[in-house]
Amino acid sequence: MKKQIFTLCAFSGLLAVSAQAQWKADVKAVVSEPAKVVSSAKVATRNTSGVSYAYPIGLKNMGMISKDDNACCNFLSFNKNINGDAYMWAPIGEIVSYIDASTTTATDYHWFIPGSETTEMETQDADATYSTPGIYDFPTMTIKDESGAEHTYTAEGKIKVGGVGEICTSNMLNLGTDPEDPSTTSVLAALMLNGGAGGYLGGTNNMKLKGYGNLFMIAHPDASLNAVRVYLPDVPSKFAEDAKLLMQVWYPMDFGDGEMVLNGLPLEAVNLPMKDIKLTTDTKLKKAAVAEFKLTTPLTISDKPFFFVTISGFSEDPNTEDFRMLIDIKPTEMDEASAGNLLAHNSFCYFDSGTESTSGYKWPINYFGGPIGASFMICPVIDTKTGGASGIADTELKPSKAAYNQGVLTMSCADADEATVYNVAGNIIYRTSLNGAEQTAQLQLSEGVYLVRYLKAGKVIGASKFLANK
Repeated sequence: MKKQIFTLCAFSGLLAVSAQAQWKADVKAVVSEPAKVVSSAKVATRNTSGVSYAYPIGLKNMGMISKDDNACCNFLSFNKNINGDAYMWAPIGEIVSYIDASTTTATDYHWFIPGSETTEMETQDADATYSTPGIYDFPTMTIKDESGAEHTYTAEGKIKVGGVGEICTSNMLNLGTDPEDPSTTSVLAALMLNGGAGGYLGGTNNMKLKGYGNLFMIAHPDASLNAVRVYLPDVPSKFAEDAKLLMQVWYPMDFGDGEMVLNGLPLEAVNLPMKDIKLTTDTKLKKAAVAEFKLTTPLTISDKPFFFVTISGFSEDPNTEDFRMLIDIKPTEMDEASAGNLLAHNSFCYFDSGTESTSGYKWPINYFGGPIGASFMICPVIDTKTGGASGIADTELKPSKAAYNQGVLTMSCADADEATVYNVAGNIIYRTSLNGAEQTAQLQLSEGVYLVRYLKAGKVIGASKFLANK
């Protein structure tokens, strides 16, 4: 399936960034070593039969995702206690697509998909729907070639369904130390500015970078944010006794005429003393520290197509403070047109330029010397209330779907008696009664992301997000 590029018009008011207009800073990477380093030989030998399929499209670099990609899986962080050995996270009831990528000519296909409602299929591509929380192997695909010989392939890693997940905007399947190694999906490092004299990109600095943030999207219905964990290569060794970090969660807002700001509506704010940053053994790195921002009350985010998480409060003096976040520096393949679309980027910097029009969270990390598409290790902990929930009462959720094509919105959710459609700014744009069956509506929608919440007797029983493209 060919990936198509789209731009959400709701974000057109943000600053357009050229892939070539990077800030000429002397950035030096200090790479963190994984507990187990992946060898490039693994890629060369993992599949010699010409049989393979593509992983589901994950929710990162969102400006490069097409509505045809069925992107609904989040990437999971390297937190082995919360995520186990899974690296992708699927919502209950959404279609997860596996696309045949075999080079061998096949006459027959057979899929075995653990955890799916339909565990066996005979189609070239497979659309799986997961209904039971758990961690499952990726599908096993068996093809029969023209000579009658069978070839089998199972993708690396595991997929998690429902429950609690710690998400990120990086592909954590194979951590490595060399960004050029084809077997490496992520390389984590601290980035020093001007050889360290300028501080850190992603931390304390004297370069007028006041804050850092990650843009997230989730497809899970009835999800809540419990905490945000920020990862560092080690515990800061110098800082003021009263130094505090500020974590904020924002709802991007539309101010009309297509102008959108990432930090539009504040939803949550949590302070953390710098001295509370601790070493952690939760990760797959040999050494790491974590700044954990816990919310006293879970924050509902299933009704927000996007949410933006920022970290600020660090010092402007690298001589007296050395706070620094880990950053995934594995380059993202992106052409210049895509790089000019802010939604193709995961992480942003608050740059105090001295003028109101260009100050704020309008600058992707690559503008200040980081790789294009790089990601801060700012990792929300999300509870989907579907089992393994952290002290939150379970909610009965129904599989739901929503799709938009040529002015027709198709909606379905078993037992629902009402559906409400929201745009990216949270405004209600359509509401209708349902009878529990599939229903269509004629709507002229602008390009963008939309949310459908399904209700029964006034209670949310499902939610789906969909993309509208011209």
